[in-house]
Amino acid sequence: MRTIEYFDGRRVRRLQLQRIMDGRQRAPRTLETVGPTRMAPMRAHEAGTSVAASLGQQHDRVARRFNDLSEGQTEIAQADRGETTVIPTNTVAVDNPSNADLKFLRDKHGLEEVDHGRQGKVLLLAPGIGEEGVSNAIAAAMGLHTRSSARGVPSPNFLRVVQRRPLSPVDSQPPPWALANDGTVGVVGSDVHADAAWTVTTGRPEIKVAILDEGVDSTHPKLKTIVAELDVVDGNPNARPDGDDAHGTACAGIVSCTDADSALAPGVSLVAARIAKSDANGFWIFDDFDTADAIDWCWDDAEADVLSNSWGGGPPVPLITNAFERARTLGRQGRGAVVVIAAGNDARPSVSYPGNLAKMVTVGASNQWDRQKTLGSQDGETRWGSNWGAGLDLMAPGVAIRSTDIKGPRGYSPGNMTDRFNGTSAATPFVAATAALMLSVRPDLGSEEVGRLLNRTADSLTANGGWSRRTGHGRVNAYAAVWAARRA
Repeated sequence: MRTIEYFDGRRVRRLQLQRIMDGRQRAPRTLETVGPTRMAPMRAHEAGTSVAASLGQQHDRVARRFNDLSEGQTEIAQADRGETTVIPTNTVAVDNPSNADLKFLRDKHGLEEVDHGRQGKVLLLAPGIGEEGVSNAIAAAMGLHTRSSARGVPSPNFLRVVQRRPLSPVDSQPPPWALANDGTVGVVGSDVHADAAWTVTTGRPEIKVAILDEGVDSTHPKLKTIVAELDVVDGNPNARPDGDDAHGTACAGIVSCTDADSALAPGVSLVAARIAKSDANGFWIFDDFDTADAIDWCWDDAEADVLSNSWGGGPPVPLITNAFERARTLGRQGRGAVVVIAAGNDARPSVSYPGNLAKMVTVGASNQWDRQKTLGSQDGETRWGSNWGAGLDLMAPGVAIRSTDIKGPRGYSPGNMTDRFNGTSAATPFVAATAALMLSVRPDLGSEEVGRLLNRTADSLTANGGWSRRTGHGRVNAYAAVWAARRA
């Protein structure tokens, strides 16, 4: 078996994976419990061989530490359609370890410190390559977790391969409707009530919304409000995407841009954090350590007031969970940044991680008829549906959404705008923008109060009102939320 080598200047790390041969499915290997969560089985996507080809042929650097992926071999048992592939590596991430913790990992398990992140995060390399290195990393994480004197929280460092969601059909596009639906398609008022909200505020530039995604095109002529950028994937001085990575640019335009039919909070500022990269074959690739570090950068270094996260999937890990919790409690000088997360697009009765974390604002997708987007809903998009269940807070428009697009044939549509964006990915920035409008009129509000007001002012989508597993507290109402914030 060959190896994947990845490096960051002074170090080299190796990961060896097996290959799915001739479409044969093999039994998944279940990892042990580490920390407060159970790691998912080592799995590959339904298109497992495509993942292997994508990793091998499309990337020089998937993240700043990943290189020469053409040497990689991917294999693991195939998962259900839409399942996130989680690839364990021979590295361990520890959140805020003590010197004694690090000494234990070095002396007892032979780990080497290879990276130091924000807020005390440390990444360590386990000895051995391939399965031996992965096993050594897991054993080290377990060893630290079971130490009674341990301060740090260990996590195996995962590489996540996430399936991208299909776009709206090319033809028969409805007119822009999410900001104000006149009933041309769907029902009148199945929108976020932007016109009414703008009678109060269109947002203030000192309020910043972070877009954590696969990059934002900061050269886009309609995206003029980007004030800070970070790229943890390739280490570039900006967060611009490459390839066909149009997703983050579309998310950004829903929050703030100069297009009158797109942005809900055109007056607020944007922070762009590039945490993922696509492979041109239908998958996004994330690294847990880098993702957690980008979260900490958004709330601490960039001082973002709202974090918009149109991504998710795979098992929970303490490293990312703790970074979100720091944002929610320590951001905005202790008032807490508002963390908004997509519920997922698998039409399942469970919200994807990290949207299932407590006290975050989790968003599902509604359509032009003010109903939950399902596989059979009348909007005509039959290949995806909004996840639902415990932890769902709000719905927002997520079908045939207008927004900014990367330029040229790599984008979703010709030109630099698209009417094809969709999913809970599109719904999430509508709620993030609403939170930004609320903070524009009441910047002193805490993150939990913003979340409560968003839920309380939502337009219920059930006959009896109140929360439901399908639609949460209802579809976000930006006007009612802004007025409630102003009076709070």
